[in-house]
Amino acid sequence: MRHTYLTSILVTMGTAALLSAPAQAGHGFDTTITAPVQTTVKLDVQLSDEMAYRANNLPKSLRDRGGVGLSRSGFSANGYYGEKDLNRLTARLEKRLNEQLAKRGVTVDDNASTVLRVVLTDVRNNRPTFKQLSKEPGLSYDSFGNGGAEIEAELIRAGGEALGEMSYQWYENDIQDARFGGTWSDANRTIDRFAKKAAKTLGTS
Repeated sequence: MRHTYLTSILVTMGTAALLSAPAQAGHGFDTTITAPVQTTVKLDVQLSDEMAYRANNLPKSLRDRGGVGLSRSGFSANGYYGEKDLNRLTARLEKRLNEQLAKRGVTVDDNASTVLRVVLTDVRNNRPTFKQLSKEPGLSYDSFGNGGAEIEAELIRAGGEALGEMSYQWYENDIQDARFGGTWSDANRTIDRFAKKAAKTLGTS
Protein backbone atom coordinates (compact mmCIF):
# COMPACT_ATOMS: atom_id res chain seq x y z
CA MET A 1 0.00 0.00 0.00
CA ARG A 2 1.59 3.18 -1.21
CA HIS A 3 0.46 6.79 -1.48
CA THR A 4 0.14 9.75 -3.75
CA TYR A 5 2.48 12.39 -2.44
CA LEU A 6 1.98 14.91 -5.24
CA THR A 7 4.13 17.97 -4.67
CA SER A 8 5.53 19.59 -1.55
CA ILE A 9 6.94 23.02 -1.11
CA LEU A 10 9.94 22.98 1.17
CA VAL A 11 10.89 26.39 2.47
CA THR A 12 14.46 26.45 3.77
CA MET A 13 16.38 29.54 4.85
CA GLY A 14 13.78 31.70 3.10
CA THR A 15 14.14 29.90 -0.24
CA ALA A 16 11.24 27.90 -1.69
CA ALA A 17 12.08 24.66 -3.42
CA LEU A 18 9.45 22.62 -5.25
CA LEU A 19 9.80 18.89 -4.58
CA SER A 20 7.87 16.28 -6.53
CA ALA A 21 7.58 12.67 -5.45
CA PRO A 22 6.50 9.60 -7.41
CA ALA A 23 2.78 9.13 -8.06
CA GLN A 24 1.40 6.31 -5.94
CA ALA A 25 -1.95 5.06 -4.64
CA GLY A 26 -4.50 7.41 -3.06
CA HIS A 27 -5.73 8.24 0.40
CA GLY A 28 -8.27 6.39 2.49
CA PHE A 29 -9.26 3.72 4.99
CA ASP A 30 -9.64 0.10 3.90
CA THR A 31 -10.63 -2.98 5.88
CA THR A 32 -11.52 -6.62 5.38
CA ILE A 33 -13.03 -6.85 8.89
CA THR A 34 -16.80 -7.09 8.57
CA ALA A 35 -17.95 -7.74 12.15
CA PRO A 36 -17.17 -6.29 15.59
CA VAL A 37 -14.57 -8.08 17.68
CA GLN A 38 -16.25 -10.17 20.37
CA THR A 39 -13.27 -10.76 22.65
CA THR A 40 -10.69 -8.73 24.50
CA VAL A 41 -7.70 -7.77 22.40
CA LYS A 42 -4.03 -7.21 22.97
CA LEU A 43 -2.52 -4.16 21.28
CA ASP A 44 0.82 -4.63 19.55
CA VAL A 45 1.92 -1.30 18.09
CA GLN A 46 5.23 -1.13 16.27
CA LEU A 47 7.30 0.50 13.55
CA SER A 48 7.87 -1.23 10.24
CA ASP A 49 11.43 -2.39 9.61
CA GLU A 50 11.79 0.34 7.00
CA MET A 51 10.72 3.08 9.42
CA ALA A 52 13.06 1.76 12.11
CA TYR A 53 15.85 1.94 9.52
CA ARG A 54 14.95 5.52 8.60
CA ALA A 55 15.41 6.64 12.19
CA ASN A 56 19.14 6.88 11.47
CA ASN A 57 19.32 6.55 7.68
CA LEU A 58 17.84 7.74 4.41
CA PRO A 59 15.25 5.44 2.76
CA LYS A 60 16.78 2.42 1.06
CA SER A 61 14.80 3.04 -2.11
CA LEU A 62 15.46 6.20 -4.14
CA ARG A 63 11.76 6.44 -4.99
CA ASP A 64 10.99 6.96 -1.28
CA ARG A 65 13.29 9.97 -1.03
CA GLY A 66 10.70 12.59 -1.85
CA GLY A 67 11.76 12.89 -5.48
CA VAL A 68 15.12 14.43 -4.57
CA GLY A 69 17.29 11.51 -5.70
CA LEU A 70 20.70 11.41 -4.03
CA SER A 71 20.10 14.36 -1.71
CA ARG A 72 21.63 13.82 1.73
CA SER A 73 19.03 16.01 3.44
CA GLY A 74 16.99 13.92 5.83
CA PHE A 75 14.09 16.37 5.78
CA SER A 76 13.61 16.53 2.02
CA ALA A 77 14.53 12.86 1.50
CA ASN A 78 12.38 11.35 4.29
CA GLY A 79 15.07 9.98 6.57
CA TYR A 80 17.13 10.60 9.71
CA TYR A 81 13.95 11.07 11.72
CA GLY A 82 15.54 10.09 15.01
CA GLU A 83 14.47 7.25 17.28
CA LYS A 84 12.90 9.55 19.88
CA ASP A 85 10.56 11.13 17.35
CA LEU A 86 9.45 7.79 15.92
CA ASN A 87 8.96 6.36 19.41
CA ARG A 88 6.74 9.32 20.27
CA LEU A 89 4.62 8.64 17.20
CA THR A 90 4.14 4.96 18.05
CA ALA A 91 3.33 5.92 21.64
CA ARG A 92 0.70 8.36 20.38
CA LEU A 93 -0.75 5.68 18.11
CA GLU A 94 -1.05 3.23 21.01
CA LYS A 95 -2.57 5.85 23.30
CA ARG A 96 -5.16 6.99 20.76
CA LEU A 97 -6.12 3.40 19.96
CA ASN A 98 -6.60 2.60 23.65
CA GLU A 99 -8.80 5.68 24.06
CA GLN A 100 -10.93 5.07 21.00
CA LEU A 101 -11.34 1.34 21.54
CA ALA A 102 -12.54 1.98 25.09
CA LYS A 103 -15.14 4.41 23.76
CA ARG A 104 -16.39 1.71 21.38
CA GLY A 105 -16.66 -0.98 24.04
CA VAL A 106 -13.54 -2.95 23.12
CA THR A 107 -11.51 -4.16 26.10
CA VAL A 108 -7.73 -4.08 25.73
CA ASP A 109 -5.75 -6.57 27.81
CA ASP A 110 -2.07 -7.49 27.51
CA ASN A 111 -2.99 -11.11 28.28
CA ALA A 112 -5.64 -11.42 25.57
CA SER A 113 -5.19 -14.17 22.99
CA THR A 114 -6.55 -12.07 20.12
CA VAL A 115 -3.96 -9.55 18.97
CA LEU A 116 -4.43 -6.30 17.06
CA ARG A 117 -1.05 -5.78 15.46
CA VAL A 118 -0.67 -2.19 14.24
CA VAL A 119 2.31 -1.07 12.19
CA LEU A 120 3.35 2.47 11.39
CA THR A 121 4.66 1.89 7.87
CA ASP A 122 5.43 5.43 6.72
CA VAL A 123 5.54 8.99 8.06
CA ARG A 124 6.31 12.41 6.62
CA ASN A 125 7.08 15.33 8.92
CA ASN A 126 6.04 18.96 8.45
CA ARG A 127 9.18 20.43 9.98
CA PRO A 128 12.70 19.07 10.54
CA THR A 129 13.26 16.84 13.55
CA PHE A 130 16.11 17.42 16.01
CA LYS A 131 18.01 14.56 14.39
CA GLN A 132 17.62 16.06 10.92
CA LEU A 133 18.75 19.48 12.15
CA SER A 134 21.83 17.95 13.76
CA LYS A 135 22.69 16.06 10.56
CA GLU A 136 22.40 19.16 8.40
CA PRO A 137 23.56 22.35 10.18
CA GLY A 138 22.32 24.58 7.34
CA LEU A 139 18.75 23.35 7.78
CA SER A 140 16.33 25.54 9.71
CA TYR A 141 13.30 24.64 11.83
CA ASP A 142 11.54 27.36 9.85
CA SER A 143 11.58 24.94 6.91
CA PHE A 144 8.20 23.32 6.31
CA GLY A 145 6.43 20.96 3.96
CA ASN A 146 3.45 18.63 3.70
CA GLY A 147 3.28 15.55 5.88
CA GLY A 148 1.18 12.52 6.67
CA ALA A 149 1.43 8.83 7.47
CA GLU A 150 0.47 5.30 6.52
CA ILE A 151 -0.72 2.67 8.99
CA GLU A 152 -1.51 -1.02 8.58
CA ALA A 153 -3.16 -3.37 11.06
CA GLU A 154 -4.06 -7.04 11.34
CA LEU A 155 -6.40 -8.76 13.76
CA ILE A 156 -4.98 -12.16 14.72
CA ARG A 157 -6.68 -14.96 16.65
CA ALA A 158 -4.83 -17.29 19.02
CA GLY A 159 -2.90 -19.78 16.94
CA GLY A 160 -2.04 -17.22 14.29
CA GLU A 161 -5.26 -17.15 12.23
CA ALA A 162 -5.78 -13.78 10.54
CA LEU A 163 -9.27 -12.39 11.12
CA GLY A 164 -8.88 -9.37 8.87
CA GLU A 165 -6.84 -6.31 8.04
CA MET A 166 -7.14 -2.53 8.16
CA SER A 167 -5.10 0.21 6.55
CA TYR A 168 -5.19 3.97 6.44
CA GLN A 169 -3.07 6.52 4.66
CA TRP A 170 -3.37 10.27 4.48
CA TYR A 171 -0.92 12.84 3.14
CA GLU A 172 -1.66 16.53 2.96
CA ASN A 173 -1.25 17.98 -0.55
CA ASP A 174 -2.10 21.60 0.23
CA ILE A 175 0.87 23.62 1.51
CA GLN A 176 -1.24 26.49 2.84
CA ASP A 177 -1.49 25.34 6.46
CA ALA A 178 1.91 23.67 6.78
CA ARG A 179 3.64 26.86 7.92
CA PHE A 180 1.42 27.01 11.01
CA GLY A 181 1.90 23.44 12.24
CA GLY A 182 4.45 21.60 14.31
CA THR A 183 6.94 18.90 13.39
CA TRP A 184 4.40 16.08 13.07
CA SER A 185 1.06 17.86 12.64
CA ASP A 186 -0.12 15.89 9.60
CA ALA A 187 1.21 12.55 10.86
CA ASN A 188 -0.54 13.09 14.20
CA ARG A 189 -3.76 13.91 12.37
CA THR A 190 -3.46 10.65 10.42
CA ILE A 191 -2.83 8.67 13.60
CA ASP A 192 -5.88 10.16 15.32
CA ARG A 193 -8.11 9.48 12.32
CA PHE A 194 -6.93 5.90 12.03
CA ALA A 195 -7.62 5.25 15.71
CA LYS A 196 -11.21 6.46 15.33
CA LYS A 197 -11.81 4.45 12.17
CA ALA A 198 -10.23 1.30 13.57
CA ALA A 199 -12.27 1.53 16.78
CA LYS A 200 -15.46 2.07 14.81
CA THR A 201 -14.69 -1.04 12.75
CA LEU A 202 -13.95 -3.23 15.77
CA GLY A 203 -16.36 -1.76 18.29
CA THR A 204 -19.79 -2.87 19.38
CA SER A 205 -21.08 0.58 20.35
